[in-house]
Amino acid sequence: MEFYNPSEKIKLMRKKFRVNQAELEGLNMTRAFISMMESGKRTVSKASSKALAEKFNNIAKRISVNLDLDDEYFSRTPKEDARFYCEEQLKKELDFNQLQELIKIAKEFELDDLLAQVYKVLGDKRYKKKEYVEAALYLRKALGKFKELRDDKSQIKVYFSLGLCKRNNGEYEDAIQYFEDSITYALDERDMKTYYKSNVNIATTYCQLNEFDKCLYIIDNSILNHSSEIEFEILCFAKITKATVLYKLEEYEGALKEFFNLVDLVNGKDDSNLAKIYNDIAECYYSLGEYDNSLKYIEKSQQVTLKIDKASLPYTLNTKGKILFKNNLYSESILILNLAIDIAEQYKNIDALLQSYKDLVKVYESKQDYTSITKVMNKLLETLDNFDTSLGRSYAMLKLTEASVHLDDKEEAVSLLNKLENLMV
Repeated sequence: MEFYNPSEKIKLMRKKFRVNQAELEGLNMTRAFISMMESGKRTVSKASSKALAEKFNNIAKRISVNLDLDDEYFSRTPKEDARFYCEEQLKKELDFNQLQELIKIAKEFELDDLLAQVYKVLGDKRYKKKEYVEAALYLRKALGKFKELRDDKSQIKVYFSLGLCKRNNGEYEDAIQYFEDSITYALDERDMKTYYKSNVNIATTYCQLNEFDKCLYIIDNSILNHSSEIEFEILCFAKITKATVLYKLEEYEGALKEFFNLVDLVNGKDDSNLAKIYNDIAECYYSLGEYDNSLKYIEKSQQVTLKIDKASLPYTLNTKGKILFKNNLYSESILILNLAIDIAEQYKNIDALLQSYKDLVKVYESKQDYTSITKVMNKLLETLDNFDTSLGRSYAMLKLTEASVHLDDKEEAVSLLNKLENLMV
């Protein structure tokens, strides 16, 4: 992409449409004046630029060309044109190659504020594709530029996005630090929406670390005590997290009460969360050994999920697979759990993927089918390599080692133990 100074633009445009300077004359713009602007001896003012733009737009229309020059086109410098172009492009949905071109332009013309924005957009696009490592790289570049520019407001959402990347990649301690930074900047800038979103995401991260006291403290004190000023979506997220903690603490009756209250809250408003809540209710009944009730709510969850959000279907299928296993329907359970794994892999949902693999291994262990365990654990390791994550790797190695022992393959077992030891260091 090339950008020209005002005099070059006039010269190039005249050449393109084969017009002489006399044809551009008008009120307060003589041929001599046009000549001086074209030679660079006179600055092209905004008024002159508007007159020239109108002239060339009309000339183009006569030959059925939509030139659509804006009023300030001929007065802008190359750097101003570069900025104008980048700003207009950023309003569109761009692919990765187009964004890389904007990075090149922003660097060439030292447009640091736009460079930071492009890095942020690239990070967000990578995040949506669940490419969390790549997303974090671009977001850190954006953060660095915003810090150079002392743009504290823009740093809030970058810190928040970095927290999401790290949490989704299993780097929980880093995630908490980024969320805390987001909270600090959000308070300074009075961005209360991001402040509450960061708090509830810290709580969720503590839940994933099984630090339930910290999780509940944040939810009760930083979210639920301020429920009147919090958006519906954030409030639901907080209440679901609290109910999930009660479930993990094996307080199933308390968890069921929270989940049923949530059904009343979201029914007719948020089908995505409704499907998740039905699935969580099924999990509670499953843990209580009430498999008929569990199956009832897993069917409800599946019906809603199929309508609105196939990406969350692995959780529903996982619970259904576990119920079938408890009812001694082994082949059906294996089929459903494998389907959950395939969909989780398709949507790069590592949490759901690991959950279903672990339950599939339990089914095979119950049948002492160690050959199948070896097969599925090798498949899991291959998937984790493709996702560039360390999550679940030690679990897979452990199960492979156990399977090798049962299959009396001592040499393989020793080799796997050495690899597992290296992972644990």
